[in-house]
Order: sequence, then structure tokens, then C-alpha cells
Amino acid sequence: MLFSGRNRVRYPYSRFGYTRGGGKTWHGGLDIEGMDSEVIRMPWFWQDGRPKDIRGTVTRARIVTDHSNRTWEWGYYICVRLDAGQTPDAVNYLYFCHNAENLVAAGQAVCSGEALARMGNTGNAALADPPFAHCHLEARATATGRGLNPAAYAGLPNAVGIYTQAPGPAAMQRLTMENLPNADAWEIFTLCEARGLVAAGLYSARYLDAAATRQTVTVGPVSEGDAQAIFRLACARGLNDGRYKAAWVQGEE
Repeated sequence: MLFSGRNRVRYPYSRFGYTRGGGKTWHGGLDIEGMDSEVIRMPWFWQDGRPKDIRGTVTRARIVTDHSNRTWEWGYYICVRLDAGQTPDAVNYLYFCHNAENLVAAGQAVCSGEALARMGNTGNAALADPPFAHCHLEARATATGRGLNPAAYAGLPNAVGIYTQAPGPAAMQRLTMENLPNADAWEIFTLCEARGLVAAGLYSARYLDAAATRQTVTVGPVSEGDAQAIFRLACARGLNDGRYKAAWVQGEE
């Protein structure tokens, strides 16, 4: 979900695809309100009731004030271009709009759980008086394309309601990081050691060359919390270029 704690879709017109004026006005996103937190976070992709870590690069973090450019309606907004091949749908871009404050900059790599912005009511947002602070979330195949249903990224249905991330059945992941320089492998090892994964026998590595300069590291099966911590470190070290892979593991302790 976008916000820690409770996430609310407050009004019927907050839903993706809502039309009014005889179909003349179409809502291309999903308006989500954080009830316990105002911080918008890079979401997960939800499939079969489970979250999948995703990553991307911020391409826009700005406000447009020129009303001849329709982007002004978004107020402060962020666009994230998703790395290729992470999800089975057509979505390549996520937009987070009407922010009170952007917390990231263009060119910055981001991954699931990272703070992106604070929700607000800037631009041509609904209910300017009284203010309705929220995040207008859009998902698109192309940067200028028509909005697609973003519910799989919102982690909630495209319906009015209050939603929290209910804990599902225990799910474990096995992580593989390929072709790592020793410095990167050492950082992964250090984190795994601190989280008790090395002592538990859940960390393994093998050298890929005779000179022992590059490694493939395997960790798991590990919990969602451990997987997220390792994923964030991988993102921070630039390992989100196809070298990081995660797979759900069923029926293993």
C-alpha cells in the first residue's frame, strides 16, 4: 500500500475510471488517503494476495504552474519509470500527484517502501476547500499514455473503503544476486550476518572466476522483512539492473 497503516478510498469519484458529465470527465487514477501517515511510499506490486518488491527511477519530481500544460493539474508530482520485466502487466510508469512536498529528485533510484512524498492537495485537486489531502496514483504503459487500473500497485480494491495490510499466510522468499563485485557481496554478507541469516545457514556464495573477483550470492528462504532489508541494500548499491532476483518459496521452514 502507499501509506503505512490505514489507506482510504473516500469517495465514489476517487475510484479509477469514474465518469461524470455524461462521460465527458474520466478519472484516470485512484485517489488514496493515508489515515495514519502522510508519507507516500514506493508501492509493491500485489499478485495473488502477496506483495512483490519493485524498483524504478524517478524521471520527474516537480510542479508545473503553466496552465497551458495540463500537467499543472497534478500540482507537485512524481513520475517513476519502472525497471523492465518486473510485473506481468503493461504498466511502465507510476505517477504520484497532488503532493504537499516531494521527497525525491529526478534521476534517483527507488524501490518498494521508500518515502517519495507527503500527500497534499496541490494543483487541481478535489475538494480544495476544505482540503482533501490524498495521493492521486496513476499507472501508465507510456509516459503520455492513458491511465491503467493501478489497484495492483495500490494494494487495495478500486472501491470505496478503508483498507489495511492484513497479514497473510507466512510467505518466504529466496534471493539471488548474480555477478557481484566482492565489495557488493561483502555488504550483502554483512547485512545478512547482522540479521542472523549467516548463522542460520541461509547465506551462501560462490566465486564466478578463477581470480575470485565476482560472486553469486544466494539468501533464503527468508521472511518478507529480511527480504525487504536486503532488497533496499541492493537498490542502494545499484544492483537493480537485473542482477537481483527474488522467488516465493512454498512449504519450506
